[in-house]
Amino acid sequence: MAPVPYTLAVNVPPLLEKARDSSKALALRIWAWLQRVWLRLKDRVRRTPKPILYMGGGFLGVMAAAMLIVVAYYGRVVTRTMEGRRWSLPTRLYSDVWVVRPGDALGPEDVMRRLARLRYAETDTADVSRGRVFVSRGRITVGINDRETAYGRFAGFPVQLEFSGRRVASVKRAQDGAPLPYAVFEPEVVGSVFDEKMEDRTLVKLEQVPPVLIDAILTTEDRSFFSHSGISYKRLVGAAIKDIFHRKGPMQGGSTLTQQLVKNMFLRPDRTLKRKAIEAIMSVVLEAKYSKNEILEAYLNEIYLGQRGAISVTGVEEASRFYFGKSVTQLELPEAALLAGVISSPGRYSPFRAPERAKERRALVLRGMFEQKKIDEPTYRKAAVAPLTKVSKPAVGIVAPHFVDFVISQVKESSASIKEDGLSIFTTLDPDMQNAAQSAVQHGLEELEKKFKKLRSKEGVEPLQAAIIVLDPSSGSVRALVGGRDYQVSQFNRVVQARRQPGSLFKPFVFLAALSRRDLVPPITPATIVQDTPIALVWGKGEDATWSPKNYDNEFLGPVTVRTALEQSRNIPTVRVAVTEVSPGRTLLPDIVEAAKTAGITSELKAYPSLALGAFEISPMEIAGAYCTFANGGFRMRPNAVLGLLGGNRKRIDTKDVPLQRGADADSIAVLDAMLQGVVNRGTGGSARSMGAQGIFAGKTGTTNDGRDAWFIGFSPRLLVAVWVGFDDNRGLNLSGSKAALPIFSDFVRRLPSHYFEAPFAETPGTVKVPIDPTTGYLVGPDCPSTFTEIFLNGTEPTERCPVHAAGGAGMFELPARDQAPEPEPF
Repeated sequence: MAPVPYTLAVNVPPLLEKARDSSKALALRIWAWLQRVWLRLKDRVRRTPKPILYMGGGFLGVMAAAMLIVVAYYGRVVTRTMEGRRWSLPTRLYSDVWVVRPGDALGPEDVMRRLARLRYAETDTADVSRGRVFVSRGRITVGINDRETAYGRFAGFPVQLEFSGRRVASVKRAQDGAPLPYAVFEPEVVGSVFDEKMEDRTLVKLEQVPPVLIDAILTTEDRSFFSHSGISYKRLVGAAIKDIFHRKGPMQGGSTLTQQLVKNMFLRPDRTLKRKAIEAIMSVVLEAKYSKNEILEAYLNEIYLGQRGAISVTGVEEASRFYFGKSVTQLELPEAALLAGVISSPGRYSPFRAPERAKERRALVLRGMFEQKKIDEPTYRKAAVAPLTKVSKPAVGIVAPHFVDFVISQVKESSASIKEDGLSIFTTLDPDMQNAAQSAVQHGLEELEKKFKKLRSKEGVEPLQAAIIVLDPSSGSVRALVGGRDYQVSQFNRVVQARRQPGSLFKPFVFLAALSRRDLVPPITPATIVQDTPIALVWGKGEDATWSPKNYDNEFLGPVTVRTALEQSRNIPTVRVAVTEVSPGRTLLPDIVEAAKTAGITSELKAYPSLALGAFEISPMEIAGAYCTFANGGFRMRPNAVLGLLGGNRKRIDTKDVPLQRGADADSIAVLDAMLQGVVNRGTGGSARSMGAQGIFAGKTGTTNDGRDAWFIGFSPRLLVAVWVGFDDNRGLNLSGSKAALPIFSDFVRRLPSHYFEAPFAETPGTVKVPIDPTTGYLVGPDCPSTFTEIFLNGTEPTERCPVHAAGGAGMFELPARDQAPEPEPF
């Protein structure tokens, strides 16, 4: 489409020279007026008593000196900020590279969706160049772009991806068909930070901005820009009258374009008399120090023009890409008028949120341009009926504001400065996982509020919240992070900053410590029988020294195996294991504290019986990091989101490597993982399967006794997902982890390719599997009604066959009657 013709009305150099001439003439007139005033006052001054004259002169001298100091101070502020910020680049955060391997559960549509986000363009020939993609039946040929990554700069080349259904069958080099182990695509932009705010901007020179946009902006925002000296008294008076009478006045407000730049670049948006006075002084100083062209150029790069998620859209180049999907150099008259109209209130006049209001505003801008003879009548009428924008919705990209905050905090902990100009931060984020996590949290909370009336938001009351953290357990890399339901409402990052009780989520550490004590006689194994009957523990002194824990359902199952106790998340059997005497006068509790600390928990833990039920506070990030020890075979991992840094000078900045440390015995972890797989196959996490979470994974639900927190952590050897649900003000949720957190986990997992949950957990040489009777824990006998293949540490497996069923009696395993539960057993 050919550009719409327009009449350029801004001829910058002549207007600028004219402005300078008018300023000079104004100065001469003021000087002549001062001379006349002085001559008239000369006689009176001579007759004035000298003390009064000296006092008046001194006062005027002090005022003049104060004014000079103020002007000098703000002059330095203006110079320092303009020179330091005007051409400064934001810090940009990038995701991890995208790696496609043979065997990945991806279909052609999955790959094309990701390539579209990377802005690859389709072509009709298989001889693709960089940034182009050719699609044929069962095959995609891609010209991979050159890319800067955390690992260095790589030159892209064409590759062929062949598919078999929804699976990558092979990856080949397009040039000769040689097989490749993988294809690596460039990272995506996660976010942009400027001046410690989430702000995205791309700088442009004044000559790159089409004159039609300059016409539209000056007509709308400041028609006398090239003639005033920073402030316009006429506009100030007009704005004051408008405010007094509340009339619908002209388009122009009280601030000149220079004042708007000062407000955006130098000041906070406070509406106070002091701030307006400083704004006026700085505007005059800015006009004295810089040319009109420089001021206009800075304005075009600094003006706020909208919001993309949590990131501010700043400057005309970034706004043009946001609203129209193209560079500012390609804007036509209707688009330029819309962009100029958006300036006064980006939220109110957004074409995405309020198209009719945006069209009215654009019409007002076009009308002004026509009245000012910037455009002729046919051009005006044609532009007025043009569509608003060809972009139906904003290019949201990756929504990860809480993740960005976490990355910035990690960078600040390192030696790098977040304020370094043009800093590039390469992160561990997986964009597809982040989008899936964001959707799962939003959808999950909405469904909970629909299903449970008590959870619905009320005016003035904190809404239901959720958080999700996704880790690669082999490295601790943060693949996705959602810290709450709406970052624009609350920037509180519940993954990192919230301190909540883990409840039953802590129970695996109890059983890990028990399994690891091979010196116990008899040893504690998954088949060990523990009593699920009332217990009273005396711990400490005073009236509150006796503690009687209860199960979540307030029922008792009698004798159960350790596996059943963990799978069904039984509180009393867990506590009984925790207070097992491992030596005279010493229980297992200190071992539990040590097991949790070694796995990575840094919060304060005390060796009290209530520790077994998670009666302490911890962050979701901390407990997720500790659970990585379960998923990776026993190695301790610190969650990390930064892969590498690249300075604005393109020099790489070294980051600290954390040495690999063992967090638990691999054999004990193998046994524990088998038990945690039972949680999702038969136990409290069993509904995950019916909700669509398929594949091989283990997990644990978590519910606090007071019903304030609901948790679920699910993991495979390739991925770990932790979900928390609750209220910020600690109100009772009164829902279990399986009802509140597990649906969000399942929704997230359904959105991922299945290859993340296909690898089996590793088997270790220090374990053995034997068939047992699942109710008694003995080796299965010929008369046992059921059998179960259990895993044991070598040397701890049972050696006797089940005597209960062989003898035809089960008295020792009879359950106590529901209404005749035994008296609490003191310990």
